[in-house]
Amino acid sequence: MTIDSLVDPTLAVIAGASAREEVRLACEDALKAFTTLRFHEGLRRGWEEARAEASVREAAAIAILCGARTHVDDMRIASMNDAPWSAVTDERTGSGATRDPAMDLALGIWRSQANLRAGFDPLNARVPTRKTPRPLPALIAGLHRDACSGLVESGRLDVGHVAIPHDGGALAYAMTLINGQLPALVKAACLVAHFRFRTVFDPASGAVGYGLARWLLVTQGVEPTGVAVISAFDAENQAEASRALGGWVAASEESVARWLVHSIRAFEYGAKIGADIAFHVQAGRLS
Repeated sequence: MTIDSLVDPTLAVIAGASAREEVRLACEDALKAFTTLRFHEGLRRGWEEARAEASVREAAAIAILCGARTHVDDMRIASMNDAPWSAVTDERTGSGATRDPAMDLALGIWRSQANLRAGFDPLNARVPTRKTPRPLPALIAGLHRDACSGLVESGRLDVGHVAIPHDGGALAYAMTLINGQLPALVKAACLVAHFRFRTVFDPASGAVGYGLARWLLVTQGVEPTGVAVISAFDAENQAEASRALGGWVAASEESVARWLVHSIRAFEYGAKIGADIAFHVQAGRLS
């Protein structure tokens, strides 16, 4: 059986799965963790720095999930320079200027997260302000364009492959998920699974999925800080995440519920990572 022959879960199946007790309990715990993060003292003045650090950690984690193993410290340095910090020559072959492809991808993913963050409303502003939301198609295209930017710059990816869906049907299904009558936490978990399972974009489909999930949680007010690192658990526990993803692929109510519980628990873990970031921002040191 090929991936193409497998069926995506219907909205009815997802709705049934989201109503199961184990999913509802996972949602309650995640919301509590998000609330704790929202009122962390370290975000009272340091929310901008915390959001920036969260974007770095999110990028490093997503890069790992996309096959580009990257350390957070390396990612932080690269983000500050907005260029790969590693040597640009291949010392083994002595051949011209070649950049590390893993860092090319990781840097692009960081740009996608940083530009996403720039569109979030201020967390603690003296005068409440709201930024003009980007149209969803432009947001999705921008996430992929940014994620691929490092690979394009180094000549590893042709620009013709950028911001164009690899599978139009899979993108249409993603839009159905976003517009469906489902809780935001459930939508976010579904988007992560769908973009990891289906090659909606190529490369870096998963980066677009995690970016959309982060955007959804922040803009829907579920996790307004933008500091939770929602991909951290999956990056640290890839085998467990892959097994859980099998529940989404099976597409039954029970199996989808297993994925939802896993993913929403991962979001809860991301909130705890966010609280740790806020603590270190408050203490004046990030590492």
